[in-house]
Amino acid sequence: MKTAVICVDLNDQSLETLKTIPAKLDLQEAQIHLIHVVEIQYADHAHYSIVYPIADEYPEIEKNVFKALTKLAEDVKLPENRIVKKCVFSHSKKEALKDYLIEVHADVVIVATRGKHGVGELFPSSLTDFLCKYSPCAVLVLRPPKQLIFS
Repeated sequence: MKTAVICVDLNDQSLETLKTIPAKLDLQEAQIHLIHVVEIQYADHAHYSIVYPIADEYPEIEKNVFKALTKLAEDVKLPENRIVKKCVFSHSKKEALKDYLIEVHADVVIVATRGKHGVGELFPSSLTDFLCKYSPCAVLVLRPPKQLIFS
């Protein structure tokens, strides 16, 4: 494997699930990209428009994202000399990730699910579903341990 991209959602459940990577996949020889996409939100009202986050907030958000990505890399014991950390601001998280996978010629993309079942699975809008359908490379989906799903 040459290039692995790990999609990092910064919620506790996702971070805990991603810590299981070493048991699932050997990344010791891979170039590893840790990417977090901050989705830019718009709210259009009759008298005003709101954009969040605003561009002035990007540096602080990026700093906090890099701090979280560094901690994840340490927790997973990823080889520091082969890690690329990326924070992207985009209107579409899904399209930004797909474009990034193409740009870096990824061999595999790794994503953690939230472990939703029942009615929550009826709506195919999740990032995982999107990547399984449209990713230009192999997709490794990590499910959370059972204790995280039901807690």
